[in-house]
Amino acid sequence: MKLMPKKVLSLQSRKPSGFIGRYIMTKIFSRGNANMDSLVIGSLDLREDDQVLEIGFGTGNLVKRIASFIKGGCIEGVDFSKAMLERARKNNKENILIGKVKLHNMDCKELSFPNESFTKICSSNTIYFWNSPKENFKEMLRVLKAKGKIVIGFRDEIQMNKLDLDKTVFNIYTKAEIKEMLQEVGFTKVTIEKEGEGLLAVYCAIAYKV
Repeated sequence: MKLMPKKVLSLQSRKPSGFIGRYIMTKIFSRGNANMDSLVIGSLDLREDDQVLEIGFGTGNLVKRIASFIKGGCIEGVDFSKAMLERARKNNKENILIGKVKLHNMDCKELSFPNESFTKICSSNTIYFWNSPKENFKEMLRVLKAKGKIVIGFRDEIQMNKLDLDKTVFNIYTKAEIKEMLQEVGFTKVTIEKEGEGLLAVYCAIAYKV
């Protein structure tokens, strides 16, 4: 990471590609997202028959962990990186073969799913790369079933500002801004959960559809 130019690292974090995306970013994501993924899973309160959508599945580690909780349901994922789609499909090969997991090369700003397709939606460490979070949240609200839950994992503005990142690639939001955006598009009962302290802390915004 130290040898990689800041702009390259930031762009690869947003949309992994090529050798760097397939190998270097895969290792970075696997180490860096584990704690947040655990908080996301706990916050989802998964049931065996849930139909889950993950936005920005990356390596597919979170998809695989969620699939282990689901028996009669399924989990689908979208990511606009073809390198991550290739990696995630390998990581979830067995569950893809039995139809429990479905992965798509798709941008979250335009989800090609019917209205009210999922009982739960989640995303871990991706909100910084959304140019229009409110528009993305509107799409998620559309494909979420009534009384469904959304869980967004993120790091706060204090943590993000201390990292050596290209701010033209990373969009940094406060906890209050994320909560407000979810409320403005129509989500209710919005709360922010935290686990850990200092630079190691991870957060989840949790909300529901009426």
